[in-house]
Amino acid sequence: MSPDERRRWLLSTWRYAVPTLVSAALVLVMLAPLPLPVPAMPQLGLMAVLAWAMLQPALMPPWAAFFIGALADMLLGMPLGLNATLFALATGAMRLIDAGTGERGHGFDWAVAGVMLLAVLLLTGPLMALAGQPVPMAPLLWQLPASLLMWPLVVRFCADVQRRLVASANAMA
Repeated sequence: MSPDERRRWLLSTWRYAVPTLVSAALVLVMLAPLPLPVPAMPQLGLMAVLAWAMLQPALMPPWAAFFIGALADMLLGMPLGLNATLFALATGAMRLIDAGTGERGHGFDWAVAGVMLLAVLLLTGPLMALAGQPVPMAPLLWQLPASLLMWPLVVRFCADVQRRLVASANAMA
């Protein structure tokens, strides 16, 4: 294999890791402190997983979402497996919705993301209680409006990364 072929192969396989790395980086951003009286940090990791599942379903398989959720569990101090399971289930649901709808607009994607975020937040409370760490639902529900307001920015960021991936792949060809 020539050096040029090796470089082309590495860049072509590297693009499969980019959505996972971008989503993991947004999980790290969630650790930043916000000077707000309510816990209103948007679910950036989950939103990135959902955005990639909408934009490029092949680049965000449920097993990758599981590992991003496990990272979120470890970094955010939640029971290990909670976010991992919910992220993987949300990705699977997004794949089913994507297969059933075909071409759709940004408003539809935003509404679907809102339903998914609400479902994950509503499941988080009881699952945390089941794990022995009950949390009140009110603080969890503050994340929904913050996440819905951030959705266009997260999708835009992921779409820009995707465009750069496609541009770099086309430049290599």
